[in-house]
Amino acid sequence: MILKIKQYKKNMAIKAITIDFWNTLFDSSNGEKRNAVRMITVVEEVKKHNSEISDELFDASLKKTWENFNKIWFSEQRTPTPIESIEFFWKQLGLPRDDQAVDNIAYVFANSILEHPPLLLPKPEHLFELSKHFKLGIVSDTGFSPGTVLRSLIHKNGIYDYFQEFSFSDETGVSKPHPKAFLTCLSKFDVKPEEAIHIGDIEKTDVKGAKELGMKAIRFSGDPTAWVVKENPAESMADAVLSNWDDIVNYIIENK
Repeated sequence: MILKIKQYKKNMAIKAITIDFWNTLFDSSNGEKRNAVRMITVVEEVKKHNSEISDELFDASLKKTWENFNKIWFSEQRTPTPIESIEFFWKQLGLPRDDQAVDNIAYVFANSILEHPPLLLPKPEHLFELSKHFKLGIVSDTGFSPGTVLRSLIHKNGIYDYFQEFSFSDETGVSKPHPKAFLTCLSKFDVKPEEAIHIGDIEKTDVKGAKELGMKAIRFSGDPTAWVVKENPAESMADAVLSNWDDIVNYIIENK
C-alpha cells in the first residue's frame, strides 16, 4: 500500500541508499522473549545482594529506563550506551552500586537479540536488487544492543555483504537527526547528500534528518510492531511514504 508518493527532482542521480535498522530493516518482534531472558539474569544478580525482584518492579524499572532513554535520545541527539542504560535501570531497583552486575546485565540485554531475534522485513532479494544499482549503508540509532551485536544479527540473516558502510549511534556518539549520523556513511561513499536517499520509519529522526541534510527520504510504514508509528504525523516531509519493500524497490529503481 502506497500512502504518499511523488516524483523527486532528478537534478542529481541517486548513488547511495541508507537504511534504518529498527522497524525498517528488522521489526521489533520477540521482545517479550528477550525480556524473559533478561529477567533471569537480573534475578540472579539481585540475589547476590540478598534481595528479590518482582515482575512488577522489573517492568516498572524497564519502563523508566526506556523513558529516560527516549528523553536523552530526542533532546540530546544521542543514545545512551548500553552500560549507561543499565546503570540507570540498576538504580531503579534501589540496590547499591555494583559494576560487575551492571556489566553482566548489559551483556545479556545486548545479546538476547541473537537468541530471540526480530524478523527481517525486506526479502534478501530486495536488498540484492538495490545493491546492484546503489551503494548501501545502515544508519541506526541503537538501544540495549550496540552496533557490534546488530552486525552479528545482520550476518546471521545472510545480508551483511549487501552493505558497504554502517553508522550506529553508540559508535558515532550522535543519533538521528544529527547530520553526522548520515554523513558517516555518505562521506565514506564519497557521495553528496543530494545523491542519496534514506529509508526509515520515524518522521522526526529519519525523515527530518535526511531531508534537512539535502537527502531524499522514504518513510517506511509497513511494520505493525513499530510503536512510533502512532506518533508520526499524517503529513510527511518524505518524498514517499511506503508500506512494503516491493514498492520501495520499484520507487527507487524507477526514479534513479
